[in-house]
Amino acid sequence: MATNVSTTIRKLGRGPARGVALESRLLDRRLRHHPRSYIFQSALCMLALLAIILVVDVMLRAAIVVGVASSAFIVFMLPHSRASSPRRVIGGHAVAVAVGTALALLYAVPGWGDLAVMSPAFQNLIAVLAVGLGFLVMILTNTEHPPAAGTALGLVVADWTFSAALFVLVGMVMLSSIHMALRPWLKNLL
Repeated sequence: MATNVSTTIRKLGRGPARGVALESRLLDRRLRHHPRSYIFQSALCMLALLAIILVVDVMLRAAIVVGVASSAFIVFMLPHSRASSPRRVIGGHAVAVAVGTALALLYAVPGWGDLAVMSPAFQNLIAVLAVGLGFLVMILTNTEHPPAAGTALGLVVADWTFSAALFVLVGMVMLSSIHMALRPWLKNLL
């Protein structure tokens, strides 16, 4: 009975256990045991993104940059998960680049480009197809990587450029290389 009351008090955040309950809701419990890992891996994530942006020397569409940043988060916060494997990081974004490029080419077809300019519904359809087909091909090729949706979307919502596609592919190779080199020293933080 005392255990149930104690548990209830902790859940409600009252009494002497209030600080413990509040801490467990606001902060990750593992932070206490591995604070250096949290700081190191967060800094590593920022440095890797900085290196990617400096080496490629472009700031592109928001969706693409968000996709790259989301991949960096997965790679450095969940370094031992399947989602952070090079096959999924590089492969997922490569699939997204291929699908996004293929759909962006529709704008070059005579008549379709004009339709896209005149019809926001057509643009929305192409954007939805880029994300949906990208995920389907990722699943079929076992390269599922959710942040790659930003890549497919970014390549079709604005004018497609070779530098945008190259930015993503070079960035993911760099990110995966850093990840593989440092993986033995990284911990899953989620």
